[in-house]
Amino acid sequence: MTAIYARQSVEKRDSLSIGDQIERCRTKLSEGECAEVYRDEGYSGKNTERPAFLRLMSDVESGRVDKIIFYKLDRVSRNLLDFSRMLETLEKRGATLVSCTDNIDTTTPSGRAMLNVTMVFAQMEREQIQQRITDNYYSRGRRGFYLGGRAPYGYVKIETRLDGKKTYTFEPHSLQADIVQSLFRDYAYTDVSLGNLSQRLAAEGVATNFGKPWSSVSLGRLLRNPVYVRADADVYVYLKGKGAEMNNAVADYTGENGCYLYAKRKGVTTSKFTDISKSFVTLGIHKGLIDSATWLRCQRKLDTNKQIKNSGSGTHSWLSGLIKCGYCGYAINVVNGQRGGYDYINCGGRKLRVCDKRERVIHLSDIEGAVETQLLRHITGLAEYVSTTEEPEPEYNPKLNSLKIEYTQLDEKIQAYIEQIPNAGAAVMARINSEVEKLEARQEQIIAEFQKAPASVKANYNDIDIVENLADWRTFDLELQKAIAKIFISKATVTDENINITFL
Repeated sequence: MTAIYARQSVEKRDSLSIGDQIERCRTKLSEGECAEVYRDEGYSGKNTERPAFLRLMSDVESGRVDKIIFYKLDRVSRNLLDFSRMLETLEKRGATLVSCTDNIDTTTPSGRAMLNVTMVFAQMEREQIQQRITDNYYSRGRRGFYLGGRAPYGYVKIETRLDGKKTYTFEPHSLQADIVQSLFRDYAYTDVSLGNLSQRLAAEGVATNFGKPWSSVSLGRLLRNPVYVRADADVYVYLKGKGAEMNNAVADYTGENGCYLYAKRKGVTTSKFTDISKSFVTLGIHKGLIDSATWLRCQRKLDTNKQIKNSGSGTHSWLSGLIKCGYCGYAINVVNGQRGGYDYINCGGRKLRVCDKRERVIHLSDIEGAVETQLLRHITGLAEYVSTTEEPEPEYNPKLNSLKIEYTQLDEKIQAYIEQIPNAGAAVMARINSEVEKLEARQEQIIAEFQKAPASVKANYNDIDIVENLADWRTFDLELQKAIAKIFISKATVTDENINITFL
């Protein structure tokens, strides 16, 4: 028996309908030859999980079909592996393929070779199309377009225009927005747990957007989501420190708009907010519901609530990126050497032979011990102040946010200069040194200006909900220690005799 196979995934103006495909295939029938039609409507060619196709192959296996006619090769399959398996089955049963447009005849060696070459290009075209779709999808996200799906709990989705094109944005939900603000406030400024909050919501009859009870997991996702925060420079630094790719400059973080975070799920049960190191963050065009201080306080509380294990001595220090040579100003690296079984330090200037003032070996443990003592004392002092303030949510200060933006911009410029060092000659090195000194001098001025600000505002920036657990500092994993250190420390300069810590 001869079979005619036709497939169409989606009805399009520029594609041949299933009916037209079948009529084209009938032109390949000999006079008096009959054929049974197998048709799959609404199925992609990326795999063979199609009812009519599976029935066709079953008929080939049973010997009922010995010839298949189709309009074009990609109507049968766009996957090279699937097509090869199908071809192997056809060869075993002595069945042949006839294409209306590709001039393929599998009864000859050259025809089979041409078939394989054609399939390679068909699969390559499909993969290129998929890549273009994916690139376009994320490109839209990077430009601030909403990439689809339900509005987050607390918002309603409304149509708008961006760059003259249709997209969506969010407006506060008349009832849910108040619930979201209450959840963030309670979690940030009281000792309630995620479990306590989920029990309270259940008692009040409050369900998720999907009509399900709130759980600790779903509440954790909500509290982690940067879509709610009125993002400022502190939020930028926090998200970037977590490894996210920031699509907007720090200068755009003015404390008004929420953020979109796009990332592929790491697993079926894993929230995309758990690990954002391969995600990108774009400022949305909607207004945030939660102030920066409250949102960040929730993040740090969630960080401390992680399952913590003692990771032992890792390959990096929790001070990585913060310690600098007090002689040449270059960053200090940790060397995992075997000098008495201790890690020791080396600066970039020493590697480049521009720093020769250090005369003794300094162990990493000595630096970490000294900085740890001062850091925990500093945090405790801040906590004592915060506990005496009447208002747990200090007002947003645009002037201080501008200082933080400038400080972060200077940091990024310094890093750009440092990255030029390996390929720099003597003249360029001299210029780099001069420029870095100017940038760091301005950073020192910013820190001085910041320290003159009212204490209530400084508490907003420096406060952290970890004070109660400071006794467990050495049990925290390395990443959590790093995150805490970067919140409070601008840099720590090290010489043979002194360690000078500059706090933010």
